[in-house]
Amino acid sequence: MHIVQEERRDRNVLAAWAIAMADVVREATEGSTGLSGSAPAALVAIVADPGLSIEELRRVLGLSHPGAVRLVDRLIERGWILRETGFGRTLRLEPTSQGREAERRLAVAREDAVATFLSELREPDVHVLAELVRPLLATTASDGVDTMRRLCRLCDRAVCEPCPAEV
Repeated sequence: MHIVQEERRDRNVLAAWAIAMADVVREATEGSTGLSGSAPAALVAIVADPGLSIEELRRVLGLSHPGAVRLVDRLIERGWILRETGFGRTLRLEPTSQGREAERRLAVAREDAVATFLSELREPDVHVLAELVRPLLATTASDGVDTMRRLCRLCDRAVCEPCPAEV
């Protein structure tokens, strides 16, 4: 009985830790872009996968089509992305140089916030924690590209090769 309670407590602690980490990342990315909600993730997704369609972006972010269109409009107003003609009626989303710069600032802000959040741990312990989590990422993303894109929607993909979600 005691073991079951301890396991439940461990799961509860891990869930709270995941929420705290998500809050840190959200605050850093929203703060660096001045945009809230899915906008930071949309910018990262478009920079990481130039030529993404609105439909693909919508699936990555879990938005409705009208919500994705409004979000794209906000990023265009900022000068961060462009709509370009794709196949048929499909529009491709391309980052601008200002968008790439904004994405770099976002990545640095996210990295700094996560480093601060994890600063109570020694670096070897952070490495062990990452090694423990890595297989869970691959399992989570095992059902396709859209899931991997969703999981990595705020990742700094330049530092994460090979992507643990793709391994």
